[in-house]
Amino acid sequence: MSTAAKEVFLTALISELVSRYPKWPIEHHCKVQCMGQPKNIWPEADIVINMPGRQFIVEYDEDCDPGRNLVKYWPILNHNKRASLTIIEVWKGGRLIACGFPMIAKWVNARLEELCPGTIYEFIERTDEPAKLIANKVVQIILGREPIQGKETTPSLDTAEQSPT
Repeated sequence: MSTAAKEVFLTALISELVSRYPKWPIEHHCKVQCMGQPKNIWPEADIVINMPGRQFIVEYDEDCDPGRNLVKYWPILNHNKRASLTIIEVWKGGRLIACGFPMIAKWVNARLEELCPGTIYEFIERTDEPAKLIANKVVQIILGREPIQGKETTPSLDTAEQSPT
């Protein structure tokens, strides 16, 4: 996927989220603070939404290993094992990366959640859905509503803390 195509999708996704919840603190291409690490190696998130009591990071990737997004935030979680962090991986498979990579990412996540109980990983597989439909799924995760199709378990989030005001 080209950087330009990724930016077009991310811009549309952010526009959808902002149009629905204009008061949500949404940042784009934001460095995520990693205590004890030099600022130049802090991971950069595609989208960060800082809600009271929980930080949501949205990563969008196409035709690459989705597990790398878990690994890039591991130092943050290693420093603070109880960090209230939800990583939402929006992933679209391609001709190079096989379907086994999402299974590996989910396995890595299970280990990460054991080590860092405040961490939640949500995986959204995208085929060709427009940003509007992906935004629906992201909002459902943030508000702790209904589970995503095919997801085995859905963590319960305190929606009172997450409500836009």
